[in-house]
This record gives sequence, structure tokens and C-alpha cells, in this order.
Amino acid sequence: MPNIALRIKNGKIIADERSKSIVMASQFGRRELGDIVLDISEAMFLMEFRNATLFDETGRVVTLNELVDRFYSENIFVRYSVFKDWRLRGLYGKCYTNFRMEQKFNKSPIKEYPSGELDLDASDLEVLFLPDELFSITYNPNAKRYYSNYWIGQWGLYKKSDLGFGLKLDVFETLLVAKHGAKIKDAASKKYLDFDELMEIVKHKIPFIHALFNVYEDWRSRGYVVKTGFKFGTHFRIYFPGVLPDRKDNSWQHSKHVIHVFPKDASMIMSEWARAVRVAHSVRKTFIMAVPEMGKNDYLKERTEIDYVFWYRNENNITEKPNINDPSFMVIAMHEDEKLSGKILASALERADKHGLRLLIAIVDRESSVTYYVANRIDLPGSENKYYEIVWLNP
Repeated sequence: MPNIALRIKNGKIIADERSKSIVMASQFGRRELGDIVLDISEAMFLMEFRNATLFDETGRVVTLNELVDRFYSENIFVRYSVFKDWRLRGLYGKCYTNFRMEQKFNKSPIKEYPSGELDLDASDLEVLFLPDELFSITYNPNAKRYYSNYWIGQWGLYKKSDLGFGLKLDVFETLLVAKHGAKIKDAASKKYLDFDELMEIVKHKIPFIHALFNVYEDWRSRGYVVKTGFKFGTHFRIYFPGVLPDRKDNSWQHSKHVIHVFPKDASMIMSEWARAVRVAHSVRKTFIMAVPEMGKNDYLKERTEIDYVFWYRNENNITEKPNINDPSFMVIAMHEDEKLSGKILASALERADKHGLRLLIAIVDRESSVTYYVANRIDLPGSENKYYEIVWLNP
């Protein structure tokens, strides 16, 4: 293979005249006036793996160390690690800022979820709210119908409703029945609380309760059963409309989906993100990321939170190429100790949706290994929230 020569010209890295055809044939660089201009990640890759030589303005050879030092920018090594990993798998990518988005690519499949309805009148229910524990209880035998007919609360023991009695509701179930007419008596103050008063008490213990309940109610109102996802490292687990706890064969029904709520003003360390997704996948559950309460002015359109555009493989496992095929992913490259906010994630997802691409979240760990997660958009009929299935991808 011929040696590749690169040059620094006017603060940019370009292919030497004799190397232009090699560089372009290998899907590196972009045309700019008469030059082939390379992104810093492309130049680093060619120097590390294709034995390219870089010359500065005076003709002196520039080492890879000197290149990184001279063109340093925030997140440079994390971005390069992702680009390098993708290229070494025989796949192609381009820097997002250098790629022209002139069309919608229709590479972002929408997962359609069924929608039911919750017809709930809780006006005959009275529960005792325990503010320190955020549970509500009642031992009225008539309350069992809320468990049997709606799977609200737990009657008797968990998975053994025929042992013991009494209805125990978690904080989200308590808020739900309060909104649907139930009488909520505060065990501490002995006062009856309406929905807003109950919410005011709860928010002091659960800071993002509004966002969490927004998602909880969103799925509940469409006929889904929503329960705690604590055992799976998420906020909720869900059962599709029509599923109820009491079965004649006494077999326990298992959820297949979990939901993690990512409030727009909250931030999550990427290692925690990866851990939650992996736990869900390890127990064969679909991991759903919820980004609620995003208004038009919340989206960060003025900032580019996308690093790359990546091509993948088609349904016949044939590698797709720039200038021939449409791309598949818009990519965010992040370090495992880096924090991502709900607002930034929602903005990146919105931008990917706009161009008909899926968002690929690439996380670089401390050994510079890269793990990929794909976000597939969910259509929950009638919902104003953003929901995405997060799927681990092994390219």
C-alpha cells in the first residue's frame, strides 16, 4: 500500500496532492475548494493505522503526539476512540459538522405500542397515608377490587395475595387514586389531603416526583400496569394492557419492559446509564428511556451535541458506504465518567429524529473500549412525552 502524505495548510489538515485519490477511495476527508480536508480523528487514524506522514507548513514531519497537542479540543480522545473503533470494524463514519444533511433518510424505525384506557373511579376508596414511608394502606376487604381489577397496590403478600389481607399502595399508586377521587388521610397530621397537597409532601422526599409521576400516569392512563423497577435498577416495570395479577393457574406474570425516567433537568453518569441498560438486558427486558416534560424552548438547537454520522450494514449484512448508501446513525461519543443531562439527550434524540436517523450513544470506558447503545423511538398514542427503546449494539 502506498504511503499516505498529509499536510497542514491554513490551520487545516489536508491530503497531499499525490495521496488525494487514496484518501478519498478509503472514505476519508471531504472536498473543500481544491483540497481534501480531514477531521482530526481521520488524521489520527491514518497516522496510527495507515502509516500516514504529516508535514507542517515548513515541511517538517509532525508526530502523532504533536498533532494531538496542536489540534487539541475538548473530548478529542473520546471522539477519536469511537471513530477508531468503528473504522477498525470495517465500518464508515463522518464528522457530523462536515456532513451535509440535505434530506430525511428514513432510517429511524418507530416502534408502535398498543394503547388501552384506564376507567378508574376511586371515590369509594379511603387509605391511610404514611408520610415517612411513602406507603398508603387500608385493611378494608372491599379495597381488594383495586388490586384484582386494576392491579393497583398489593393485596396480601407479594406474589401470594391469598396470604394475609389489606391493600398496600406505593407513592405513585397513592397519587393516582388521589387524582381519581380517593380519600387520602395523612397518618401524621390526621388531615385529608387532596392530590396537590399530597404531591407537595412527596416532593420533599422525591425531588423529581413531577417528572416521575408524569411518566407513571402517562402509561397507566393508556391501560398499562406500572410497578416498581427497583429489582432491575430502573424506576418502573410495565405490563401491557389487559394483564392482571390474579390467574386461575396461580402462575406469576413477568414484565417484559422496564422504564427509566430521565428528567430534563437531571444528569446521569454514563456508567450508571450503562449499568441500568445491562441489568435490564440480562433479565431479557426491553429498556425504555423516558424524557418527559420537554417544551419547545428546552431543546438545545444552538449546540451541536452530535459527534459523528455513521454507516452500518444493510439487511443482507453488507457494509454500507458514504456517497453510495444513506447513513444509519447520528452518534454521541462520551466517557464513562461523563454526565449526560436529560435535556441534552432529548435534544440529540430530536435532532436524530428530524433527519430520520437513529441515535447511537457510544461510551468509552477507562481502558478506551467502546460500548454502543441505539435509541429506537416509541410511538405511545396520545402521549406528549418522548420514549425510546435503548438497545445494546455489538457491531
